[in-house]
Amino acid sequence: MSSFQVRRLRKEDAETVARLFVESFGDARRMDAGEIEEWFDNEALDPEKLLVLVDGDRIVGYFDLWLEDEKVDIDLAAPGIWDEALGQAENVARALGAKKARTFLVAGHEVESVVAGRGYGAIRASWTMEIEFGVEAPAEAPVPDGVAILPYRHPDDEQAVYEAHVDAFADHWEYHREPFEQWREFTVRSRNFDPTLWLVAWAGDEVAGYALNYPERAGDPGYGWVGTLGVRRPWRRQGLGEALLRRSFAALHARGRRRVRLSVDAENPTGATRLYERAGMSVLRQANTWERDLD
Repeated sequence: MSSFQVRRLRKEDAETVARLFVESFGDARRMDAGEIEEWFDNEALDPEKLLVLVDGDRIVGYFDLWLEDEKVDIDLAAPGIWDEALGQAENVARALGAKKARTFLVAGHEVESVVAGRGYGAIRASWTMEIEFGVEAPAEAPVPDGVAILPYRHPDDEQAVYEAHVDAFADHWEYHREPFEQWREFTVRSRNFDPTLWLVAWAGDEVAGYALNYPERAGDPGYGWVGTLGVRRPWRRQGLGEALLRRSFAALHARGRRRVRLSVDAENPTGATRLYERAGMSVLRQANTWERDLD
């Protein structure tokens, strides 16, 4: 029998939950109350699946569930009570019909031993990569013939960029086409959305590639963030990815960002990791995806 109660996250919990994430993961999951408050306005998130663990009147842990088909992604911050929090999350997931559970953890974190003890196995890795600049603006790269990299026009380009994103990521590991409205919630409706930092590569009237950049990652103003960079298959291996990346560096540098980061699948099938390393980025940290059956 658990010694903690589970209840829905409330807006007034935001500051406490943000502190739990920082206490749990440090710089790897830095966030602020504003990011958590934003979840309440995100129509893609189900408030029934945003939950806190309480001991009396004190919040001691947090977890949320993202259910797709019969798989559930579990995110949690529960310092000192990891095993119990994960057990509670799994019980809620089972009640919702989930057959498999996944969680995503910084490599080497203490909770990896907890998830391994509960029957999870590491199945995939991702990297956070970083580059640091001086005062001088970073060099740009040539753009392939027949392609023009232009500023994103909001909202005119919204649907075209979404369709290009779906196409560019179709061959990525376990990618599932997300509905347009869901994509919008995590991009153009994000509090850090700045259309002047988005870049669209046009080949005639077709989007060949794009870079969705942000002045910071939510809750951490210390660096610029390349949120998503994609090149559609017909325009790959022509230098467009590098041109978009370096143009993104220049745009963020012009905003005063001297460090830029991004996240990438460590086994990306399109060669993205090699591109980022060639552009001068290095691996800052690794995160692992862990999975187990819930039957």
